[in-house]
Amino acid sequence: MSLFADLAFALKARCPVCREGRLFKPWSVDPVDECSVCHARLGETDVGDGASVFLIFLLGATIVPLALVVDHFFSPPLWVHAVLWGSVMLGLIIVILPAVKSYIILLEYRHRPKR
Repeated sequence: MSLFADLAFALKARCPVCREGRLFKPWSVDPVDECSVCHARLGETDVGDGASVFLIFLLGATIVPLALVVDHFFSPPLWVHAVLWGSVMLGLIIVILPAVKSYIILLEYRHRPKR
């Protein structure tokens, strides 16, 4: 598989084995215990904090410079910064975290030793 195909798959958050069943529980980023289609045991995955740490570095390296540029050119009050960048960060986390976690689970299933 190519990197772009893997990233497109990660945005769908589907089972890495059959690519059809749901990967996460509703309104959560916790993997389901078992795929409803192929019955793969997805609850055994160990993603840990990898996706969260990746997002901290990625968003911190992009949002902080943007906030500094906005502050330099427009000088908004502190409460505008809090509302604006808090909303931007929360929105990006809601969109990106499931995709990153799904990609890590896909890599784990692809590269783990066969049992």
